[in-house]
Amino acid sequence: MSKKRLILALKILVAFVVFGMVGRELYKSWGKIQEIQWEPNYFLLILAGLCYAVAFIPAAVYWRHAMRTLGQHPGIYESFRAYYIGHLGKYVPGKAFVLVIRSGLLNHERTKITAAAASVFIETMTMMAVGGFVATTIGIIWFRQHEIFTEYRSLLTIMILGFLCCTVLPILPPFFNFAAKKCRIELEGLRFRTLAAGWILNIPVWMMLGASLWLTMTGLGFGMQNTSIFTAWAFCILAISGSIVVGFASMLPGGFGGRELALIYMLTLFFATHPIGGDPEAIAFAVAAVHRLISILSELAVSAILLLIRQKG
Repeated sequence: MSKKRLILALKILVAFVVFGMVGRELYKSWGKIQEIQWEPNYFLLILAGLCYAVAFIPAAVYWRHAMRTLGQHPGIYESFRAYYIGHLGKYVPGKAFVLVIRSGLLNHERTKITAAAASVFIETMTMMAVGGFVATTIGIIWFRQHEIFTEYRSLLTIMILGFLCCTVLPILPPFFNFAAKKCRIELEGLRFRTLAAGWILNIPVWMMLGASLWLTMTGLGFGMQNTSIFTAWAFCILAISGSIVVGFASMLPGGFGGRELALIYMLTLFFATHPIGGDPEAIAFAVAAVHRLISILSELAVSAILLLIRQKG
């Protein structure tokens, strides 16, 4: 078998594995959702999916910027295409498929595989660090009197500081550039201003993901009419950033389990202190399940479109 055919076969195998894992999780989420009764506003739920997809545009911009900082020259469209389709790789155990998919969709005449992998690491760690920082900042400023912060203040402080150290230290230019040289990876040096750009670009990512969660809640009829939109949005940003960070730290495919448990726990506490009628835990479960379903459908829709649309150069 020729090298090109072998590569094509591997790409097809990767596609089948990824879509199989995503389909399985989609089926599991749908089974849970059917157990709950409500009258959804489909327009708002579709809007939540669009908001979720748009949220990652700044992150895709940063990923391309990181590759260019490392001396690579990926095209704009191919970078966005590889970034979004690569999201499906997180549903495969080990999460290495994100690297495989993104690297495989780039033009290797302009971008080295090692540089693509390094930039994925930089982008992911930056996004998670910003997510942890955003969740902490909102919690301290806006919800410092909430049960989750008053009861577990010391434990949360230790966990957050540890997480920030684990995500920030490996991509600080002195550490990253030293590690690249030791591994004999030929890359241009990472700069502090690149990381600064990553922090600036990732803040709107979490704000829009929070908006997606808020639209999901409102679309299910849990809009919290007695709570200001800014308070609800702020908590949604806190809940989604905190839950995704927990899911990432769990190292489970797509964060399944860890992300949902964290999101359900935080939403339950919020609904308990901001009553909207009904069992807070049941409502939290419904919101978490539907939002997971929306996120998967959004990623599948965008990936399908980008897979069909190819551009040379």
